[in-house]
Amino acid sequence: MKKVFITGVAGFIGFHLVRKFQDNFIVHGIDLFNQLDDSIQAHRLAQLGSIVNYHSCDIRNYNDLMKIIREIKPDFIIHLAACTGIANSALQPDLYYNTNVKGFQNILEICKELKIDKLFYASSSSVYNASADSVFKEENTGKNQLSVYGTTKRKNEKFADEYSVKYGITCVGMRFFTVYGSWVRQDMAAWKFMNSLICREPVFLYNDGKVQRDFTHVSDIVESISRLIYAYLPLPSNSIHEIYNVGKGSPVSVKEYLFTIAENLGVKPEIFYKPLPENELPFTHADTTKLYSKTGYKPQRSLHEGVKEMTDWFIKYRQ
Repeated sequence: MKKVFITGVAGFIGFHLVRKFQDNFIVHGIDLFNQLDDSIQAHRLAQLGSIVNYHSCDIRNYNDLMKIIREIKPDFIIHLAACTGIANSALQPDLYYNTNVKGFQNILEICKELKIDKLFYASSSSVYNASADSVFKEENTGKNQLSVYGTTKRKNEKFADEYSVKYGITCVGMRFFTVYGSWVRQDMAAWKFMNSLICREPVFLYNDGKVQRDFTHVSDIVESISRLIYAYLPLPSNSIHEIYNVGKGSPVSVKEYLFTIAENLGVKPEIFYKPLPENELPFTHADTTKLYSKTGYKPQRSLHEGVKEMTDWFIKYRQ
C-alpha cells in the first residue's frame, strides 16, 4: 500500500481527505496547533484517531520537516498547510509569506533532495483578479492579485513551475473555490453565518449581498483531489506542472447562500451591509473543463444538499 504525506492534516480539507484515503493509502500527516486546547483542529484530529499517523511540525522549519519526511519515505506528498483567509493576510503579511511561500519552498526542496517525484498542492481562486473573464480559466490569472493571500498562492505556482522544470518533479496545483461543508474553518463565512444565526446576532454582507462565490462542497473537493492523484500516480516522473480549477462551476450570491443556511437552521437573518473591501473579488466562477478532461469528474453536489449536510453537522457539533 502506498504512503501519502499530507501537510495540514487536521485542517478542513485535510481532515476530509484522510477519511477519504484511509482504506487505500497509509496516511501520514503534519499540522501545528495545541492538541490539548478546545480548537476545531484538535477536535478534527481526535475524530481521525488512528487512521492518520500524526506528527506536530511547522512547515517553516526545514530541518524538522526533512527529518519527518525522510523517515516516512512517502510515495507522494499533498501540501495543504497554509495561513488562510484574505482579511488576515493584510494584517500579517510576514506570517503569510513565511508560512505559505517559504513553507512551500521547503516542501519543494525536500521533494528535490529525497527524490519524491509527485507533489499535489493547494492553490486558490484568489490568484485571479477582478479583470479576469466572467469565467475563470486556468491560463487567465492576470499579473497582480488583490490580496496578500492570493499573492502567496500565485508565488507557490511559480515556484512549482521552476522546480518541475529543473528537477523533474510532477507538480499538480489545485485552485480551490470557496469550500464549505462539515468541519468548516471558524474563520470562514459559513461558520460565521451559522454561529451568528444560532446566537440570534446580526449577519454582515458585502455589497448588498450581491457578491458571488462559486461555492464548492468539501466532498467534491476531496473527490477531485483523489481523481487527480489516481490520474497522475501511474505516470512516469517528468517535468510536468499542471494547474486545475476545482470548483462547482455555478456561482451563487452570498445572500442566497446565507438564506439557504438560515432556512436550514430555521432562523430569520438580521442583515447589515458593508462595502466590498478592495482585496476581495466581486465574483468567482470556475471553468472546470480541464479538470473534467483529466479526471472525468465535475463537482456536482447542489448548494441545498451541501448546506444541509453542513448545518446538520453544525447543530450536532455545538451540542
